[in-house]
Amino acid sequence: MHSRRAQSWLTSLFCLVIASTPAGAAQAPLSPTGPPTIVQRASAAYAADVRGTIGMQRHFSTTIKAGPIRHTETSESGVLFTNGAFVKIKYYAVADDGKAFSAAQIQAREAQTNRDWAAGKVFFKEPYDPRFKGDYQFSTPQVCSGCPKTLVVVRFTSAIQDTQHGNGMMWIDSTAARIKQLTYVPNMLPPHATSGSVTEICSNSAPGIWYVTRIDESYNGRAAIISGTGTFTGTFDRIRRFPSLSQGQTALDNGTI
Repeated sequence: MHSRRAQSWLTSLFCLVIASTPAGAAQAPLSPTGPPTIVQRASAAYAADVRGTIGMQRHFSTTIKAGPIRHTETSESGVLFTNGAFVKIKYYAVADDGKAFSAAQIQAREAQTNRDWAAGKVFFKEPYDPRFKGDYQFSTPQVCSGCPKTLVVVRFTSAIQDTQHGNGMMWIDSTAARIKQLTYVPNMLPPHATSGSVTEICSNSAPGIWYVTRIDESYNGRAAIISGTGTFTGTFDRIRRFPSLSQGQTALDNGTI
């Protein structure tokens, strides 16, 4: 884990997920007629939220523990999207076990990440994103016991076996048609991982923008006779919509998003 605070937050979230899961949600039948209405509404709301040029800052922290070995990496970066589609990522700082990357190392990381995103890799293909909704099947909405009355749960599954798709559940505010939380297991785990899960928290990050503001990933794994754990935390802030793509690119390049 990254800190005692992160441990406490993840433990509390796990307890919340277990307590608020509706009875039988994991076995809820898939809808035979395509995405239910609430998913269609959430998809349309998401498309409206990401219209135009959106920029944000990303704060990442990764910790890997395997036997006596402990490895950490932190990074600060910015990213730009247009109508939800990737435009560019820029790294401002990366530290490996507390040692800052050189300018050349940052440039290499930035170039590789931009290539991967441009090729459609790296990111999770959200089941509520209109571009990827067809990759999934959905259950009928279920009442969320112990949750606010407007919150419903929808289970989603995908047959596509890669790291960018998964099976899980999403909590949706039925009044505003906004995703509040999404928890899933990737269909393909990272190398050496034997189990794991991902939780995304969404919130009203800026006026007129509802977006993912926190991601927590946790994995258990084994390599030869050594077992270990890996955790990742990503937070997203300073999210804003720019009047034009060129203004967004300028802010990304000079770090003023």
